[in-house]
Amino acid sequence: MNRRRFLAACGAGTVGLAGCAAPVVDDGTTDPSAQVVNPGFEDGLRGWLVGRDLPTDPNTGLPVESSARVVSDPVAAGDRALQFFIDGRQDDGTIWVQQAAVLDGIDTLSVSVHSPEESFNTITNLAAYAGPRPERGWLREADFDTTQAIENHAGWRRFDYPVDAEDVGIVAVGMSVIWETEVARTIDDIALS
Repeated sequence: MNRRRFLAACGAGTVGLAGCAAPVVDDGTTDPSAQVVNPGFEDGLRGWLVGRDLPTDPNTGLPVESSARVVSDPVAAGDRALQFFIDGRQDDGTIWVQQAAVLDGIDTLSVSVHSPEESFNTITNLAAYAGPRPERGWLREADFDTTQAIENHAGWRRFDYPVDAEDVGIVAVGMSVIWETEVARTIDDIALS
């Protein structure tokens, strides 16, 4: 993909994104060592945009409480990771981080996820997406692969998702609430390969 086409694709679809995140080297190709900007959140949320698809709290009329914050414990690699929180008492809701990425030649999205303990109950699911920007311009809960329960292990576990897309698209990873509770889960070390 040449630089002009890459920049045009980034500029044409900036709704919901803080700009194009995939770096371009002088010859117009994507730097393969930097497919994801700030993959371990060592620089806070630099390169990432937080997205939400949340239900309304019947007590306030506003979306349920949620947050995405960088933490220093637990971490899978480096010194920082990203922790999501959702007030899941409405039994629904998804929060994620996303950035633009060049998906040419990419076949796997990987992310490390922390669960404080293993549970037979599904409390949250990992939400993963790597594909084209939706025609409406933004992601919503239904766009994500939410087939993997986060609580199927204790500690850190690496999850891989197949990628079947080309050109400039979106990579996004987050958490989807299944159980009626307030919940926080942590992700780290996002990679495209």
